[in-house]
Amino acid sequence: MSTLAARLGMALGLVALGGLGGSGVGGTAHAKGKKVAARSDDAEVTDDGADATDKADGGDGSASSDEAGSDEAGSDEAGSDEELDVNDRPVPKQGAKSTQTEDAFQKQDLSGHAVSTAAAKNQFEKDRFFVDKVDTRKTAKTTLIQGSLASSTFVYTERGGAISATDPLLGTSSSRFNRLFTELRLQTDFRHLGGGRWDARVDARVRAVNTPANNVDLAAGSTTATDANHIQSGFNGTNEYDIRELWLTRNGKRSDVVIGRQYVADLGAVKIDGLRLDYAKSEEVTLVAFAGLYPLRGSRSLTTDYDTLKKADLTAGGKFVSAGGFGAAYRTQNAHGGIGGVVLYPPPTSDESPRVFATSQGYYRSAAKFDLYHFGIVDLVGPAGFQLTNLSAGINYRPSARLRLNGAFNRVDTETLNVQAREFLEPAVTAGVKSGTQIQNDSLLLRIASNQARAGLSAGLGSLERFEFSASAAYRWRPSLLLTAPDTVTNVGLSAAKGVEVYVSFVDRRSIADLRIGVDFLNTRAVGNVAYQRSEVSAGRVFLGRELKSGHGEWDAEIGYAKVKDKPLGTTCPLNGTDLFGNDKCFGASAGHTLSLGGNLYYRINRDWFALGSLFLNRIALQRVVAATITTDPPVTGITGFFRIAYRF
Repeated sequence: MSTLAARLGMALGLVALGGLGGSGVGGTAHAKGKKVAARSDDAEVTDDGADATDKADGGDGSASSDEAGSDEAGSDEAGSDEELDVNDRPVPKQGAKSTQTEDAFQKQDLSGHAVSTAAAKNQFEKDRFFVDKVDTRKTAKTTLIQGSLASSTFVYTERGGAISATDPLLGTSSSRFNRLFTELRLQTDFRHLGGGRWDARVDARVRAVNTPANNVDLAAGSTTATDANHIQSGFNGTNEYDIRELWLTRNGKRSDVVIGRQYVADLGAVKIDGLRLDYAKSEEVTLVAFAGLYPLRGSRSLTTDYDTLKKADLTAGGKFVSAGGFGAAYRTQNAHGGIGGVVLYPPPTSDESPRVFATSQGYYRSAAKFDLYHFGIVDLVGPAGFQLTNLSAGINYRPSARLRLNGAFNRVDTETLNVQAREFLEPAVTAGVKSGTQIQNDSLLLRIASNQARAGLSAGLGSLERFEFSASAAYRWRPSLLLTAPDTVTNVGLSAAKGVEVYVSFVDRRSIADLRIGVDFLNTRAVGNVAYQRSEVSAGRVFLGRELKSGHGEWDAEIGYAKVKDKPLGTTCPLNGTDLFGNDKCFGASAGHTLSLGGNLYYRINRDWFALGSLFLNRIALQRVVAATITTDPPVTGITGFFRIAYRF
């Protein structure tokens, strides 16, 4: 029941996200010679808020000595908080030797900053919440400090009834555990430390979660469970102490040296604790090389970054994986991206060979008609052998100002090293309740890829494009699997799964009372006998929203309905080994219905404070087949709440 309930809870979210899947990965073409780069913020940081800079922050970190030494610039009252104009440069004396070629050279900025400290900013940029500052005349000679502090809290709870009035051991239709986490995240940049060439960045996060009691109440008493209970949160449902980034960099004329924890965004977004060297071969091309330690993939806490690794027999296989790579990043007026190779080297005490892969990513815009983008990883050597491991590619086409077409293909395979993944496996059990002929999903490691092809369109209709119509269709599939029991003889197969998804949306941008009102619908269907993710989904939403009269924010509300139904081939499971793909017949025959009501509020308290809140109420009804009889479980009522408040400085 819990698996289907989770799908029900996610179905309405699929409707909200369905229209985004076909939009592709956008980007902004970078102006040639300018130090501009798209900032890669974490998915948990919302961009719904707008940023505002401190009072008149802006300027050039390398202010001319003439300006710095003038009486006006040096006085406390005159111009100390005035933004520096990037064009305020001393005029060369007549007849002086020109150094324009050398002085005009500007390498790419791969640090992730949205703007350089010397960039002039328009009013829209100043009103964004998470945006880079620019220097004042005062900070240009010292350290420009910018950042944000955000507090987030999430809670989910649900209540249901007893499944059986006569057998309390069957429990209730709802989970007995609540989900709760609260976290605090600090992001701080220190630019041109002391007015010099060094920059630094800190991105740290602490999350605390609730830990349900490790007791299972029975009719005749209670017993202590073997494993600790963990709620669904983060990496493994425990408290997290995360250092996302912690680096120090020295900016040279052509070379930058970065030391510490960092993401090498242009080479597969590899996360390392180590050293990176960037060398600007030209204004358009920068060579990138790095080396360091490779934390556990997916880890979100210092407590799990470097756990003991395991060999095939689940004995200790060392602790540290090394990483290194080389490539090039390019930025032109119409394109940007990176290409290169990466090596992940497991400990010598492990039983795994190094993984070597090539990576490429890029974005290209041709005039205003179409955009092309891609991200790809091809394994050359390693546990998976030669294979296409990851590919996302697409095109956005705009034949007219009112019409946009898009298409995309996505393939995602397993990138985790075996020696790291085995850390979460348990030894196979061949005695007692389990036997050597039973499949044990906590002792088996397999690699599997999923694929998706999507096409969509969005059209603006009516006067001033008041109405927006969007539609997309996707085809998903994964290959068949063969699972082997601990006896190495018994095999159980899982058939390939295929499915299609159709999404339609219609929005009135300026409706009654200046409301934005819309409806959307999502439907998934199986292709063949086995549905993708085993179930078929039909879901719809009606939503509305508008800006607050004060202009400090906006609100939106919605009501939605979703139906999730298993596509069963039968309800009787064969004995292991008697029918290779017979288990397709016993994955469930249930149907669930979810009604959801809720809304969101985004509020800009002032230029430096931003808050958002979300509250949703849902009711889930579940029917299941037991011995060819349809049984209805007591309905489950759930409440989901989320709150975030952020301060920028």
